[in-house]
Amino acid sequence: MKIYKLVEDANNYQWIMPENRDDITERLSFECQSKISGWSPVKMFVFNPAKKKGNFFTLGGIGALVFDEKVLDKMLTIFEMAGEILPLKVNDMTLYALNVLSCVNSIDKDKSTWNYYDDGTRGRLIKYSFHTDRITESSIFKIPETCKGEILTSYGINDKEDEFLTLYKKHGFTGLTFEELFSE
Repeated sequence: MKIYKLVEDANNYQWIMPENRDDITERLSFECQSKISGWSPVKMFVFNPAKKKGNFFTLGGIGALVFDEKVLDKMLTIFEMAGEILPLKVNDMTLYALNVLSCVNSIDKDKSTWNYYDDGTRGRLIKYSFHTDRITESSIFKIPETCKGEILTSYGINDKEDEFLTLYKKHGFTGLTFEELFSE
C-alpha cells in the first residue's frame, strides 16, 4: 500500500481564480465541511491562459480538486465516495470542484516526524506514517492535520479500477503530480 499527496502541476498547467476575490475565503475554503446546500457556481477566470489546459486545474492549494467534464465522466463514482461535486463557471465552460468530506484520523502520531515549535508543541507534519487499518474504502481522503490544503490518495488497497491513481494514468489525465508520502 502507498499513500500519495495530490499536487497541482501549476508550473505546466492553467490556474483558475475567482472573479470575486472574496470568494476565496467565503466560498472556496474546503476543510471537510459540506457546502452543497445553497451552492451556486462560483464565477472563475483562467489566470494564465498561455499555459497548457489540463484535465485538472490549479486553484491555489485550497484543499479541493478542480477538474473538467472528461474527468467527471470517468471518475464520478470515486468522487462521490470521497465527497461532493460542486460546479464552477469559467467563461462559457463548466468545471467542477471535489470537496473532499472523507477526513480520516489515520496518522500514526508516534511514528510520524513533526516540526516542533520552541515551546515544545507539535507543528507541521514532516514525514508521514499511517495506521493502515484506518484507511477507508474511498481512495481519495484527507487527514485532520492537513485538511485545509492537502488531498491524499491511497494505492494498493482497493480494486485497481476503484483507485484514483490507476484511473488517472489509464485515461491519460493531466494537471496533477503525485508525491509519495508513505509506503508499506
